[in-house]
Amino acid sequence: MMPRMNLRQFALYQPDRRGKLALWLASLCAVGLISYLNVWSGPAYELHIFFILPAMLIAWYVSLPRAYLLASITILLWHMTDRQLGGENVSQWPLLFNTLVRIAIPFSSIWLLGKIREILQRETRMARNDALTHLPNRFGFLQDGELLLSLARRQGTPISILFIDLDHFKRVNDESGHDTGDRLLRRVAEVLQKQLRASDLVGRLGGDEFVLLLPGAGSAAAAEYAEKLRLRLLAAMQESNWPVTFSIGVASYAQPPTELTDMLCEADRLMYEVKNGGRDGIRCQSYDAG
Repeated sequence: MMPRMNLRQFALYQPDRRGKLALWLASLCAVGLISYLNVWSGPAYELHIFFILPAMLIAWYVSLPRAYLLASITILLWHMTDRQLGGENVSQWPLLFNTLVRIAIPFSSIWLLGKIREILQRETRMARNDALTHLPNRFGFLQDGELLLSLARRQGTPISILFIDLDHFKRVNDESGHDTGDRLLRRVAEVLQKQLRASDLVGRLGGDEFVLLLPGAGSAAAAEYAEKLRLRLLAAMQESNWPVTFSIGVASYAQPPTELTDMLCEADRLMYEVKNGGRDGIRCQSYDAG
C-alpha cells in the first residue's frame, strides 16, 4: 500500500521505471484519442487545450526530453486534424502561423514546468537535508525513518537505532576554529555513509549528534555494527590528529515500536549513560516487545 502523501509529496512524486512507461503510453493514447475526437466533433467544439495537457504531465512526472517528443507528436497530429477539418480550401499561411504558435506554447510550458519542478526539488532538499554534511536533517530523518519503521512493523522484523555523539568536539572548535570543526563533521558523515547498508538510514540531528536506523538488525548485529563503526570513526579522527572520540547508544527492538521518537529518546538516554561513564564507548539495550 502506498503511504499517504501531502500535496508537495504528490507533486514531487517520482514514478518508478514501469510507472513512467505506463504514463508515457497512456499519454500517447490520450493524444491519439483527442485527435480522433477533434476530427469527429468537427469545429463545433474547441478541444485544443486538451492537446497540451498530456505533454505537461510527462514533463512533470517523466522527463523533459520525453515531454518535448510528445509535444512534437501532438503538434503534428494537431496540424493534420486542422488540415482535415479545413479541407481543400484551407489557407496555408494561417495554418502555418497557427502551427508555429502551437510549437511555442507547449515547448515554453514544458520548459517552465521543468524549472518549477527543479526549484521545488531544491527547496525540498534544503528543508530535509543538512547543508554542511548533506545528510538528512532531523526533519528528513524522522520523515524517512517513519516509513522504514512502518515497513518493519508490517514485516515483523527487528530494528535498531544508534545515537552517536562526538566527545571533545567543542575543544576542536575552540582550539582549531569552526572551519576545522566543519571539516571534522563532514569526515564523520563520510565514514557513516560508507558503512551504510542499502536499507539503512543516517541523519545529522544537529551540532555533533548523528543517528542511524538499522532495519532488520537485531541486538547482536547492531552491537557488532556499532563497534566496527566506532573503530572506523576513531581511525578517521586519528588520521587528522583530532582528539575526538564517540559515545554511542544502541537501542534494539525485536518487535518494532509504534513511534520513532520513542526509539530516538531511548538511544539518546543510552548515549548519555556512556557520556556519564567516561565517554568513548557503546551502551546497548534490547527490548523484546515494541
